[in-house]
Amino acid sequence: MNEVAVRAMTGFVYVALTIGAALAGPFTTALLFFPICLLAADEMHKLLWAEGESYPPFWSVLIAGAMYVAMALGHFEPFWEWTYTAGLAILLLSISLIWVMLRGFTNPSNLLGGSFIIILLVALPFGSLPYLFKHGSWMFIAFMIMLWTNDTGAYLIGRAIGRTKLMPTVSPKKTVEGFLGGFVLTMVASYIISYYDDTISMTHWLMVGALTSLTSTVGDLIESAFKRARGVKDAGNLLPGHGGILDRFDGFLVAVPAVVIYLNWIFEVT
Repeated sequence: MNEVAVRAMTGFVYVALTIGAALAGPFTTALLFFPICLLAADEMHKLLWAEGESYPPFWSVLIAGAMYVAMALGHFEPFWEWTYTAGLAILLLSISLIWVMLRGFTNPSNLLGGSFIIILLVALPFGSLPYLFKHGSWMFIAFMIMLWTNDTGAYLIGRAIGRTKLMPTVSPKKTVEGFLGGFVLTMVASYIISYYDDTISMTHWLMVGALTSLTSTVGDLIESAFKRARGVKDAGNLLPGHGGILDRFDGFLVAVPAVVIYLNWIFEVT
């Protein structure tokens, strides 16, 4: 079976599970994404440090998992519990730093910086997901449709006609044509969505589409930079045709916070 077919089959299962969980409700979705968050934290840990360079991956998984639960318990208001979430992050980072110092590591600042990366690029994005359910499951599903449209469009169009490298020093396979194709298709998807949902105006839906496409690409490039620095092709091998969890959710990790912040602003000023 060729790469495209394997990738499509894996993607179909992922889409079906995500939409099914969303239709079942936010609690089911939170349960689905909890292990995904933990696996993403484990992969990010291994991209940041080689074995023996830091505390065990367990600590990264614990930090991400604890923050995910703390934000999910904010009852769909990730901004409402920021003080508690920040306090938990500081507590867990302090414990991990003490562990590092007791083990005799000579560069704790490097480990602390890596821990913040895991918080910012794994725990906070996944933990922010409940906000998308504040106005019903459709807002979450619409966001995921735009994200999938961008990823699929960029991949297929880049594979078919991609010639101009987008950022060859970071990601040799990504092309300008693929990026533009994904962006245009995402804008089309957001335009169609605006006809079926008036929770926000068409202008705001188009802005969400543009923001999703742009920030998703940034997330993709950030993860590519981490992989290039570590000298690996994929962050893992859990998902056939995609690689690891981070290879599937790289764009998601930057797009979610950006869209959540934008939606939070919309509902505050309207």
